[in-house]
Amino acid sequence: MSDEKSSTVLDKVLGYVDSPFKLFAIILMAVIAFVGYAIWQNQEFILGAYKEHKKLPTIAEDRVEDAAAHLFKNTGAAVVAIFKVNPVFGTRVLYRAYTRDGRDKTHEGLDVGLFTGNASNNADVVALMAGEIPCSHYKTAQSEIGLWYIEQGMTYGCRISVPPEQGKFIGQITVGWKEEPPDVDAYRTLLRIGATMLSRSKQ
Repeated sequence: MSDEKSSTVLDKVLGYVDSPFKLFAIILMAVIAFVGYAIWQNQEFILGAYKEHKKLPTIAEDRVEDAAAHLFKNTGAAVVAIFKVNPVFGTRVLYRAYTRDGRDKTHEGLDVGLFTGNASNNADVVALMAGEIPCSHYKTAQSEIGLWYIEQGMTYGCRISVPPEQGKFIGQITVGWKEEPPDVDAYRTLLRIGATMLSRSKQ
């Protein structure tokens, strides 16, 4: 009996679809119904993610230029890139990129993702979350922005989270050099200063 009812409903739907517009309308309604059902089924998860997102601090945008200038002046860097990170949604978006000639807007707004298919990148992300400052030679690009690093002549780089403490990963600074710095540990201290600058707004 149920098979007969299903067949009758299907026949009615097929009988109704006598134009491409009606077919499109039915498909659209089906998609909207599916999305609505999925949201309703996962509303607790979505609400929880939203609440966690609202708890996160934000980068001090009014200090970005100051932090970049500090890093260029005191480390002799070739590139400085600043990202906004959302660990809840797994995004890492390029906010500002600088060379010694100034700001480069080419890739601003690019989301390179947090964890990716690149093992070196993922190891660095884990280190950043733990409050470490991973530094290494940069021979091959780990993401699309990595191609830009190499174009600028970067062969060695360090990353630090913003703020520079464990468990508060809402931003990232990447600093790159054309040659490995003579005293990487000293430069790690300078990176901490830059990351701290981006953790506090000007008063």
